[in-house]
Amino acid sequence: MLKQDPDSILVWSEKYKLDLVAFGVEKPFAVDRGLMVLQKLAEQKEFEGYKEPRMATEAELATLHTPEYMQILPLADTWKEIFELKSHEYFPERATRPLSHLYDDIRLQTGGTMEAVEIALKKGFSANLGGGFHHAYAEKGTGFCGIQDVGIAIRWAQARGLVKNVMTLDFDFHQGDGTAKVFEGDDTVYTVSVHSEEGWPETKQVSDLDVGVLSAEQDLYLDKCRFALDTALGGFKPDLIVYLAGSDPYEKCALPGSQLIKRPLAEMQKRDEMVIDRCAAEKIPMAMVFAGGYGDHVWEVHYLAVRHMLDKAGLLSRSDKALVTKGK
Repeated sequence: MLKQDPDSILVWSEKYKLDLVAFGVEKPFAVDRGLMVLQKLAEQKEFEGYKEPRMATEAELATLHTPEYMQILPLADTWKEIFELKSHEYFPERATRPLSHLYDDIRLQTGGTMEAVEIALKKGFSANLGGGFHHAYAEKGTGFCGIQDVGIAIRWAQARGLVKNVMTLDFDFHQGDGTAKVFEGDDTVYTVSVHSEEGWPETKQVSDLDVGVLSAEQDLYLDKCRFALDTALGGFKPDLIVYLAGSDPYEKCALPGSQLIKRPLAEMQKRDEMVIDRCAAEKIPMAMVFAGGYGDHVWEVHYLAVRHMLDKAGLLSRSDKALVTKGK
């Protein structure tokens, strides 16, 4: 039985489920990854409890998004475009919820990212078990991302004097193009993206550090993530890292477009542990968000990452804390 805990470092809501079938949408999205992670933690008697987020206000969204975009964000047609719905993927006659309700669902996950940032700055680690909509621009949504939750959370924290210098560390399969663009020319936010060089988006933006991975060299994926982390922290000292721990480079991701990088679970585990351990060693607060990941198995990546974060935070319940997956 899942339970709420106002002191938890994990942020989640039952409304995160984002049941696209209820909207009449047929796309290969995951079951609620946050729910699966929480259920696995509870089943293993490792950790219980999550903090319910508040919904980000329209005023908070407007600190980053343009007035013109804010006007159309509540409209169903806007979300149809954001989710790139084709006629064979969208059946409004089957829907039990209007597509426009996605607006409030994503605003809630945005509030979750804001909450995770605040918790990380107080407690060292946190995770929003959702969020990471890194393809959203100030003036538009793209690639399933309608609200730039990471950018809004950073601006919100900076405006309140909670933090000054922030690093966004994006290890999703796809480049964090929206995040790169909204922080372009901002010396207080250092954007890092390790992504498929050949994958979508075809037109890449310019992050402070971009590390592309070719399909032919994907065996170097972990090395490239390590290089990006070392290089970024060698030249920028953040007060906070927002880690976009995308699970779409995982070999079991169901999104056809992510097949250019297919890494085993053990390697994904090492990637996330590397980031978490580095933040712990250098005492850099870290807020993790899930970003991309599609299908019925990608939650496994997030479970191992959240589990390790809880261990580093001293919150993992089991005595046999070491968990190593099979594979290289």
